[in-house]
Amino acid sequence: MTISCGPSAPSDGGVPAAGAGRPVLLACSHGTGNASGQAAVAHLVAEVRAELEPVRVIDTWVDVQEPSLTNRTRELADQPAVIVPLLLSAGYHVYVDMARAIKGNPQHRVAAALGPDPRLSVIMARRVNEALREHGAEPITEDDTVIMAAAGSSEPDAVRDCRVTADHLAHELGVPVRTAFLSAAEPTVHDAVAEARESAKNSTSRSVSDRGGKNGRVLVATYLLAPGFFHNKTMKAGADITAAPLLLTNAPTPPELTELVIEHYEQAIRP
Repeated sequence: MTISCGPSAPSDGGVPAAGAGRPVLLACSHGTGNASGQAAVAHLVAEVRAELEPVRVIDTWVDVQEPSLTNRTRELADQPAVIVPLLLSAGYHVYVDMARAIKGNPQHRVAAALGPDPRLSVIMARRVNEALREHGAEPITEDDTVIMAAAGSSEPDAVRDCRVTADHLAHELGVPVRTAFLSAAEPTVHDAVAEARESAKNSTSRSVSDRGGKNGRVLVATYLLAPGFFHNKTMKAGADITAAPLLLTNAPTPPELTELVIEHYEQAIRP
């Protein structure tokens, strides 16, 4: 077993016809029941497929959608394959689900998760600025509180990677960024937004000479790959403005994401 730090699937669920002799790229996302999220991830995989042609690029999922990763690796048991996690952090799904799917097959390996990588924060910053423009709002100032909403993980390394990404985002936006989570880690996004509101309230209750009367907005940058359950949850956290996830259904796939998927595949197949 090797885990390196490094058109949609056919309607009948079968493996597409053979390509050129390089390992198959299994583009493995979490899976979602949200149609917009499904379409957004499918567009990313289609972009990777077009860039890597004639490498076989096959969709698969660890949960919710089919065919599952386990079924895909069984179908490809006699062929070299690289699973590229379409996940922003290497948590349970990488270390357990994907590792289990390739167990006992030396021809299969798992590439690195997409993050942390500064390019992801470039996309996030773009989404934050797009959200501000859509709301007719002023650009970010030092009076605003920016919270990066991540899915969360029980894996300490994944949580640490999210905090690294928040630092990257702070560099992009030019203001501090707090990290909050939607599951499995703390603080929660809801609590982080509430704390920011309380902090702003307390600040304005003091004299201008004491604290300067800070009373900015609470903005949420969304560290999620695509629309779905977690983004819907983020929208309900009470921020003044919540940015969209990295992938959008009716917009071009960010080239940074396509580059990352291909880069991690190439890294995984190097001797």
